[in-house]
Amino acid sequence: MTIKLITHKPDHIIGLEIDGWIDAEDLDRIVELIEKRLNTGEKLRIYAEVNNWSGMSLVAFIKDLKFSLQHLKDFEKEAIVSDHRWLEGLAALGNTLFSSIEVKHFTPDETEQALEWVSS
Repeated sequence: MTIKLITHKPDHIIGLEIDGWIDAEDLDRIVELIEKRLNTGEKLRIYAEVNNWSGMSLVAFIKDLKFSLQHLKDFEKEAIVSDHRWLEGLAALGNTLFSSIEVKHFTPDETEQALEWVSS
């Protein structure tokens, strides 16, 4: 299992730990969880700890892109915690392309700040 859930409160924050290769099955599990939470009508926030992410299958990428584009307005913030500097650039690109969601990158030693930011 490449994507594990991290429990956070309140319920509108979805915590994810990503480590390794993401396939379509991984993505389907997370999408199912998110869709259940979308039914509450509250905008969601993502807290993602990215460890050794080695990429994703083409099928998973297409599913992720399709889901993301359909639900852009259903999310407010995404905190990405990782020591991969290229994810910082990806977060900046996301902010430029999708103004409805604020994405911010944090290093692993800034975990507390990331949780505080995504919760506020």
